[in-house]
Amino acid sequence: MDHHEHEEIHQADYGTGQKKLGIYAFGFVSCILLTLFAFWVVLSLKFSKTETFALIYGAAIIQFFIQLICFLRLNVRTEPGRTNVLTFVFTGVILVTIIIGSLWIMWSLNYYMMN
Repeated sequence: MDHHEHEEIHQADYGTGQKKLGIYAFGFVSCILLTLFAFWVVLSLKFSKTETFALIYGAAIIQFFIQLICFLRLNVRTEPGRTNVLTFVFTGVILVTIIIGSLWIMWSLNYYMMN
């Protein structure tokens, strides 16, 4: 067993792929630009309230996915990567179900308490 084979045994991938500085730099610059865009939208006062909210939330959603891909390195190239993505999606489904269910229960309680 040579040094290279020994090194491969101890470096686990976990489905995230290889670490590369370029992807981190791209994510960092993209997130800074999206944050500055959101500040510009608010400070410029060129948009209506609805347009401002839509642009800010759009930038936030794009930034969220950039952070998932660049910093958490979520991908579907390998089997462990697909497992990571499915775990993330399942967690999101559970959270949305809990939040919507809680809001529904609170609305129903409010409705029945007032009537």
